[in-house]
Amino acid sequence: GDIMADDTSVGDVDPAEDNEEPTTDLETDDIPEIIEVEPIDINTLYQDYQVNEVGNIMVVMYHGIEDNPPYHRTKENFLKDLTYMYEHNYRLISMTDYLHMSFDVPLGYTPIVITFDDGLKSTFSLINDGNQLVPDPNSAVGIIEAFILEHPDFGKGGCFFINDNYNNTFFGEGTLKERFTWLIDHGYDIGNHSASHSNFSTLGATGLQKEIGQVDQLLDELLPGYDMIALSYPYGARPETTLRPLVLKGTYENIDYEYLGAFGVGPTSNPNPPSYITFSPELLPRIRGSEGEVGDLWFYFDYYENHPEKRYISDGDASTIVIPDTSVDKISDAFKEAFEVITYLEPVVGSAQ
Repeated sequence: GDIMADDTSVGDVDPAEDNEEPTTDLETDDIPEIIEVEPIDINTLYQDYQVNEVGNIMVVMYHGIEDNPPYHRTKENFLKDLTYMYEHNYRLISMTDYLHMSFDVPLGYTPIVITFDDGLKSTFSLINDGNQLVPDPNSAVGIIEAFILEHPDFGKGGCFFINDNYNNTFFGEGTLKERFTWLIDHGYDIGNHSASHSNFSTLGATGLQKEIGQVDQLLDELLPGYDMIALSYPYGARPETTLRPLVLKGTYENIDYEYLGAFGVGPTSNPNPPSYITFSPELLPRIRGSEGEVGDLWFYFDYYENHPEKRYISDGDASTIVIPDTSVDKISDAFKEAFEVITYLEPVVGSAQ
């Protein structure tokens, strides 16, 4: 405990010793040198890392883990994708954090979102290891979980777009509620892929809301209080123009649904972040998780290596949006109000920093 300054219970003290010089075992050379550190110039720091929080964020589309390209990926090739992401400074974020722009990615890194359609067993299923239900190690989730164990700084996330297919969704051990619960409890998102994988371009207002609302009804029965915020179009087909608002907001059997984004099946436009002034939530692009074709994931890996200025580069602070001063007009008013926007002088190409 604390000893008071006038405490005399610590033992007898010889007053003559009070005048002695203090002694130390440290040699002069052992005393650390005090080094003055130059203050960090934020402008230079942002320039060095090319911070650009209005750059492109890829949302990648997978289906199953099997040898059936281009919509499916083998286990080896899926691991190849994850390894490339990790080694080239991409970091996984969740769909929820992406659509809310609330992710925490280190300075100099690029967020990336991965998604899976159709609720396939090879994407996620549970097995009983004798003590508990765990992901099948050969499923996409099992592969991701093992990869994160080896690379804990990779981030976490994945959105699974499902249909109203109670018996076959993520077929495996456990109930459907247990499967959904496992995903949500471990940082993954569930999204809407329509009740029967119907082509939205052929539906009227009633049919459209039914296709969307039935999946919301399923989640509401199994996981009351869980809100899906993302939808993916079956076949990438959007409804007729006047009906498109019903994709994001509608009602089915007294259940109201609301979505922050609906995704297609290809790079239909630049993968701008939600903060971008022309961000259009009714048709958001996804990059097909395959290799060897124009517009697929490995095409864009190469593209961003050659055009790093197009990538979203984080400033390491989730509460701010940092951009070159030449990009200030690219941020929407809503995000200017919700976040602190910081600009810095963009270096002239070819100039010495």
